[in-house]
This record gives sequence, C-alpha cells and structure tokens, in this order.
Amino acid sequence: MDESGFPPSNQGTQKVVGRAGNKIQHKQGGANRENVTALVTICADGSTLRPMVIFKGEYLMKRFTVSKNGWTDSELALEWLKTVFEPQTREKAAGKLRVIILDGHASHYSLEFLQFCILHNIVVLVYPSHCTHALQGLDVVCFAKMKREWQKQIMQFEDEHQRNVTKDDFLKVFGTAFNNAFDAETIRAAFRVTGVHPFDRTVISAEQMKPAELTSTTSSFPMDLSSPVK
Repeated sequence: MDESGFPPSNQGTQKVVGRAGNKIQHKQGGANRENVTALVTICADGSTLRPMVIFKGEYLMKRFTVSKNGWTDSELALEWLKTVFEPQTREKAAGKLRVIILDGHASHYSLEFLQFCILHNIVVLVYPSHCTHALQGLDVVCFAKMKREWQKQIMQFEDEHQRNVTKDDFLKVFGTAFNNAFDAETIRAAFRVTGVHPFDRTVISAEQMKPAELTSTTSSFPMDLSSPVK
C-alpha cells in the first residue's frame, strides 16, 4: 500500500499542432493544482484493491473522502484498513495470515491501526527507511505507468469536453486511468523486480548495501580566539 498525488489538470509539457503559418497555437487546459491523493493497494497475485481517493476539504460529502491538506493521515489509513483492506482480502485469505507492507511514515499507521491488525490476523511489515525507491513496487513500477495514463486521460477529457476536470468528473477519469495502468502483468512485475514475491534477496546488491563513504572538508571554523586582555 502506498499513496500518490494526482492533480486534476495536466502538469506536463504538451505539443499543440495547428495549421502551417500560424505562429501561435492555442489549446485550452486547466490550471487546477489542488492535490488529490489516491491510496493504492496491489496484491502479489496480480490484483488490486479498490483505491481510496482523498480530496482536500473540511467537510465530508457522501461521495468523497476528505482531509484538510488532501494527503492521507492516520485516521484515513485506519478507515482504509477497516473498509478496504480487511473486507476485500477476507475471503481470499480464507482464515490465513494476511500481510500488509508499507513505508514507515506515521500517517500510514497508528496504535489503533496496529491493534486492529492484531485482532484480525494481519501482520504489518515496514520497509527500511530510505529504501522505498528500490523495494516499494508501487514506486518502482506502477506509479510511473499510472502517471502516464493519468496525463493521457486528462488530455483526452479536456479535448472532448473543452473544460477542466472537476471533482465530480475526477473519479470517472481516474478510474479509466487506473484500470489501464494496473493490469496483472504490471502488478506481478512490481513484486518481482523488488524481490518481494517471489522473495529474492539478490535484487538488492552488496554495492547498494554499502554504507556511505566518509568525506572530509576543510573549514575556517572554529576560529582562533584572541588572548584575554589583561
């Protein structure tokens, strides 16, 4: 499980093609940079759980999950655990142990989160600090493909509707991009290339495990102090 932000407007560079001889070409697009976060969960069998989409806001509407800054927090992580992970993996687990792997950010778990996991036979594993770029399958494989699909769907929506993506449009556009990006082959590759499943400790080389080399610099401090005045 991990989160990523998806602004509801195209943030990348685009090429606009028009008639020859026209020095200025025009394309309408949105400039909305308000953050929308998706909490995404992938499974080693190549499937996904239903993503939790978090909008920035003060008050909860029936069709949205909200937080003040548009990012996840420990309360929303607990809500995800209770309403997404536990019920959607219960039948698949068939009473066996379930495992959640996530990064060590405090927003992803709390004491109540861990207590709920104990009661429901769920083990929580945390990636080592500063290692998610190599071990987190969503970061290594899936989110890059999802970002490309997201930009593609945003451009297509703006071209077809000649307006920006609103909160009411967001889930439909996001859902199309999500379904295109998170296919079984991509998800299995995310687990395989990071050595999580099938487990492969050789994925992380000895060179990557080496401690940082010591470096030295010359500084002008501390300065010599003058002798006390008698």
